[in-house]
Formats: sequence, C-alpha cells, structure tokens
Amino acid sequence: MKIPEMLYLIIFIFSALPCIGCSVDNLIVDAAIDMGPTLHRASGFLHSITPSLPPQEWIEPLKPKLFRTNAQKVGLGDTPGIYERVKSMGTSIQMDLSSSYGCAVNGPCPGDDGDWSQWDAVVDYLLASQKKKNYTLQWDIWNEPNLSEYWSRDYARYLELWRRTVLKIRSFSNDNPIVGPSICGYDKEWMQRFLIWAKDNGVLPDIISWHEFGNPRDIPIHLSELRDFMATNNIEINRFSLNEMVGAEYLTKPGPTVQYFCAIEASGIESAAHACWEDELKGVFGCGNNSLDGILTHPDLKPRSTWWAYRRYADITGKLVKVTSSAFVCGIAAINNSSQDFHLLLGRNASEKGDVKINFININQVPFLKDDVHIIIERIPDTGWRHLPEPEVIANYESRNFGNQITVTVPGLGPSDACFIRLTPSYKKDIEQD
Repeated sequence: MKIPEMLYLIIFIFSALPCIGCSVDNLIVDAAIDMGPTLHRASGFLHSITPSLPPQEWIEPLKPKLFRTNAQKVGLGDTPGIYERVKSMGTSIQMDLSSSYGCAVNGPCPGDDGDWSQWDAVVDYLLASQKKKNYTLQWDIWNEPNLSEYWSRDYARYLELWRRTVLKIRSFSNDNPIVGPSICGYDKEWMQRFLIWAKDNGVLPDIISWHEFGNPRDIPIHLSELRDFMATNNIEINRFSLNEMVGAEYLTKPGPTVQYFCAIEASGIESAAHACWEDELKGVFGCGNNSLDGILTHPDLKPRSTWWAYRRYADITGKLVKVTSSAFVCGIAAINNSSQDFHLLLGRNASEKGDVKINFININQVPFLKDDVHIIIERIPDTGWRHLPEPEVIANYESRNFGNQITVTVPGLGPSDACFIRLTPSYKKDIEQD
C-alpha cells in the first residue's frame, strides 16, 4: 500500500531539517555537460553464480558487464557452466587460467624442474574446448602473481609463464583478448617493469588489469599515472579492467561502493568485478557461494544494502552528465529523455554523518523538466550484513517555478550511506499513479 501523499509531505518537512552540528557537502550536477552514454562499467562479479543460482531476479536488474571465474565454472570442462546464462545478459567473461592449475607454496607450479608439459596440456585443452563450444572469452593469464599465495615461484618464472602462454593462445586465435597482469593492488614499479618487459618481448596484454582495494578516489590517479607512463614508452593499450575491486572494510557499505562506481566512470575503465571477502569473526562469507560476492545474504539470497547500490547504479540510464563531487561524497547522474528521468546516485565515505546539498544547474537543457518537477529522495542505509528489503524514501515532493536550477538537500546522510534522487516531470507521477 502506498503512503498517502500528505504523509510523504510530512516526512519530507521533518527529514529536510538540517542536521545540527553536521558538515555540509556541496555537489553540482550540470545538465549541460554531456559525459557520454551510461555503460555501467563497474557492474561485475567474481566466482559468484552457478547455472541456476542466485535467482535471475537478483542478477539481471544489476545489468552486469563482467563475470570473472575459472574455466570449470565457465563450462569448458565436463560439467555445465555459467557461459550461456551470462551471455544471455550480454555480459563479458574473464577466465582466470591460474584457477585451472594452481600453484601452492609447496607446488606443483608450471615450469617446475623445467617441465612445462602439464601446463601446456591444460592450455591446449581449454583452447580446444573453447573452439568446440564456440565460446567468446577474455583470457586472464594468472591471478595476483605478486603474492606468494597465488604465485610461489620467482618473478623470472612468472615472466616465462606469461610469455609462453600468451604466444600459445595467440597462435591458436587472435580473437581471445589477453588480460593481465591482475596484480593485487596498484604497484607502480611492478606494473611499469612488467609492461616494459612485455613490450620488448612482444607479449603485451590486450586489457591491462589490476586489483583495487583501498580508497576508491585513488583509482583515477593510478590510471592517469599509468597512461602517462605508457604514452612516454609508446605502449598503446586503451582497455583497462579492475577485475577485483572493493576492499574488505567496504564489503557491506553502500556509500564507499558507490565511490568505486564514481571512480571507474570518471576514469573510463572498461570493466570491474566486485571482490569477495570473509568475515570470520561474524561467521559471514562472501566467497565460494552464490551471494554475488556478499551483496546478497547467504544462504537465503536476499539483498543487502550494497545490492541496492548496484541496483540503483543500473537504474541510471541515458546520457551521463557532469557531477562535481565533494571531499566525502561523489555522484553519478544521467538524463534519459526517452523515459523522462533525471537520476543521481550519491555515495558517502566519511567518519560521521553530514548534510548533502546538490545544485542541479542548466535545467533548461532537460526538455521534460519545465515548470514543475517531482522529486523523490531515497536513502540506502549502511545495514551491514543484514538484509535490506528496500531503500528508505525520505522525501517525496514537487518543486515549481525553479528557473534554471534546482537545489535539493539530503539531511544527515550516514558515514557509509548511499542516496538516490529521481527528478521527473510532475505529470509523469500522475500518469504512473493512474
């Protein structure tokens, strides 16, 4: 049952009161600056689904662009995999080759005692299976080779692994994009040394990848630094993937999750996959199950607040417009003239709650917003590991005679909360209610 409009008005009046003693973050959304189409670059997941689970109702609305998993789960082995399900959603698949072999501290590892035959046989089998099944895949050579947990041999052996594997894949087909080096964290020296070596040996990846678990605002800085280095050294690669992102401390926090989205959209990174983590003290796990890396509860598979952050990210459609963010809050906004929606997703990452003041400018560039506008503000609270049935509507009202700009205030947004704002023409609200 819908809340009566008068009650919504009462809720708005009280919720719009400023937060006493709170800081104020000021954002500007400029409807006149086109930032390109919405592509949902940051929507991707790691080892998190089967051919049937979780239910499609929890996956498809997120408009995933990437799944990263091993060869067996893709379906290149003797058991059914996720390939057909994932491809039906128009999603790309990165296949992690290292998960098909492994390299524990005590071995075995590819190239032990100078013997590469077993590794070569694995790669040959996967290439033949891919051809037989007519799968389109991105080939991720090895996961986190800068950690002994995943690569327990020396750096020279890793380079030989990379060289011979890339050459084998490319000799079989030029239609398999090579992804790498997929290192843990952004290690500037490691990455630069690897790229120079790969260039000199003719085995550069098609898609440069690494993992980001720290402050999401560092991502554009890292990519800019990497692009400058590549330009200086005549390395021409324009595809980048953060095939694991979101640190353990942010796993259940919608605000910081949105900040990862902001960083990836601002950088122009092609794709990203949510990492998975375990909270052993609470006995809660996001790895090795079908919880979409922990954004769904397990085993009952219901959305957490971070699932709603992904859902509202997917709801942003049309053309992106420029958002000038603040120290603690970032935003993604888009205008869809076909559906007559102007949406803004905000994410906060701070030590305390605060008010957020958003100034929407150049509204005359939005053809469906003229004399009045219907405004709905939702809060996606940080509910931790608990199930969040739906976001909280904190304001639902109309604004009239706003000229060429609209100012919206979100009071007392929590330290790790997210927020979704909808601007639509008032007559659209009346049609929807009918």
